[in-house]
Amino acid sequence: MNITVTSPKGDRDRKSLYHFLYSIWIREFNRELSGTNHEREEIKDEMDSWADHFMALDEGGNIVGCVRTNRLSKGEPRAELLTSMGFNELSALFDPSRVAFISHLTISPAHRGSTVISLLLAELFRNLFECDMTVAVCYCRLNLVSLYHRIGMRPYLSNFEMNGRMRIPLIGCINDRGYLEQTGSPLHFLLPVQCDDHGWAAQLLKEKFTDFYTPDISNIKVRSLWAQLAHATPEQEEEPVSKLFQGLAQKSLGGILEKLPRVRLSQNEVLQVNQTAEAAMGILVSGSLGVGIGEEINPHFIYIIRPGEPFGELRILTRVRHSTILQSMEKSEVVLLPKNLFDWFGKKDPEVALHLYKNLLFILARRIAVVHSTLAGLLGREEQSDARVRRPALHAADAAKTATDREESYHFDTLSDRKSEFDRLTRQAKIAHALEINALKKIGLSNGDRILDLGSGPGITTMLLARNFPDSKIVGVEPEDELRSSALAMAQKQNLDQCIFLEGTAQAIPLSDHIVDFSYARLLFQHIPDPMDVLVEMKRVTRPGGIVCVLDVDDGTIFIHPRVPEWQGVEVRVARAQALSGGDRYVGRKLLSYLLEAGFAQVQVDVVPVTTQMLGPEAFFDIVFGFKQQHLKRVNDWDSETEETFARIRESLLGPGAFASENIFVAHATVLE
Repeated sequence: MNITVTSPKGDRDRKSLYHFLYSIWIREFNRELSGTNHEREEIKDEMDSWADHFMALDEGGNIVGCVRTNRLSKGEPRAELLTSMGFNELSALFDPSRVAFISHLTISPAHRGSTVISLLLAELFRNLFECDMTVAVCYCRLNLVSLYHRIGMRPYLSNFEMNGRMRIPLIGCINDRGYLEQTGSPLHFLLPVQCDDHGWAAQLLKEKFTDFYTPDISNIKVRSLWAQLAHATPEQEEEPVSKLFQGLAQKSLGGILEKLPRVRLSQNEVLQVNQTAEAAMGILVSGSLGVGIGEEINPHFIYIIRPGEPFGELRILTRVRHSTILQSMEKSEVVLLPKNLFDWFGKKDPEVALHLYKNLLFILARRIAVVHSTLAGLLGREEQSDARVRRPALHAADAAKTATDREESYHFDTLSDRKSEFDRLTRQAKIAHALEINALKKIGLSNGDRILDLGSGPGITTMLLARNFPDSKIVGVEPEDELRSSALAMAQKQNLDQCIFLEGTAQAIPLSDHIVDFSYARLLFQHIPDPMDVLVEMKRVTRPGGIVCVLDVDDGTIFIHPRVPEWQGVEVRVARAQALSGGDRYVGRKLLSYLLEAGFAQVQVDVVPVTTQMLGPEAFFDIVFGFKQQHLKRVNDWDSETEETFARIRESLLGPGAFASENIFVAHATVLE
């Protein structure tokens, strides 16, 4: 799934956007918004004419999500919003051109639970930051308040009703870096380095609005936050929570509920795991529980259980072990139900027991329908995988993903100058190959070993391995079509038949279990958001007693003399940009902990310094700083000042007596027997 976030280019795009809104709100939820036109099948109100729209498009150019923002300097909102949202007061307090109103956030059903909402909101707030907005306001439903608080929004006015439903007005101080970091908001990664109002806007709001306050924030991980937002669709407001005891009179319960134990859960506590015999049924009182698939360390959430809903019902109905992970996504409280609850009610009152079973079946059917819709939407858009490749059932969901559906900071086809990047990758692999081969031999790579080159790129390293280990078979796994095709053509031209190249990702390696002797990930971990998932996969495909090796860098180890003062600020921007895309410029220092956590034996990390004396200043600059320039250009964080900074770094390295270095981390471990 390759999602692109853009703005409408003309009337045709805008018409498609209004039709998309209609298709969701009218056809799916049977609700009319202001500006609904049934004849044209559009939702378009007077605020659209002066709004900035953002659309999420799939690979076919279809709209799968949207959101809009209005600046108060460009027009006047609807009368019903002027008082409810305090627009007149905000215009008097701040420059109206720096006050934004966010609305019409809509995601298509097939894309709820995916990354669409995070990409859409990231682009929206990046735009607000770049346009130097001071505050942004929105209103939300009751069930979304805690999530918006977690993003960095705060209450500032009394709640109000719209179309018979309660709405909570919220405001975000766009440049309040301290507060965004304090809440753990993912938006602080987008905030430009120079932007920080040190709480100035918040102080003015506190003085002006008596209802403005800083709420208590639940410590929700960013991934859990996006999962909750992605599943918090309008249907949750329209349909009441399905409750186990719905339709039963209190007297029918015989006072049993008051005697049931309650358990408080901290954030990220796991209640049940795949294939465990320990299971319990209960009802969520507060907080939220995520139903996930995949690995316990980083599951993909496919359903969010809300207060009032039961959990663990599948085991009660089927008497089989469950196959999902149940995890608290924030501080939560549950009521545990006794195992003999249905037997107890069956003996006391069979009609009540039958009613409970009907409720439970309805809950299960609805939940399965939601999960099925989510998974069908995710899997149905993907290309079919090669039937000849055996993929373990545990990774079936991941294996169905194509190479474009990955949250990584390196996508070759999105770089501004792919030819230069291809040349850089080639030079990077060749320049220090002797150093690299010696390091690999030192940790146990031998001629004749079956080798996995994960993230093989243009295949240069794969072919260097083939020349140095001529009796080995090397499998390169690469998601980028252009790089993989080039590698295949070059290997054939050089008659390196022992090299093969497969399409795949590090999170779903297209190999069977225990098939290689040596798994190698070279300069890959700095680009991936889920290193533990990748290590689990590398362990899976490596035979017991085999070696897993990760080679990567850490920008915190870059030293330049003579010093270029501007580099420190650029380093922070590069790290932030890569973190936003799922990468980590400081991964080198973390490899030891990752390998230990993944359960490997004989874990060792070797540090190899690479210097200008070893490579020469030109080659060092090319390898260490080349991709950083490309990455800043890719995220539109590039200007003449940044270009001058890199030019000064290069000039500094070419001067007499100049010296620079960066450490390469070679982490390796043995797969347990």
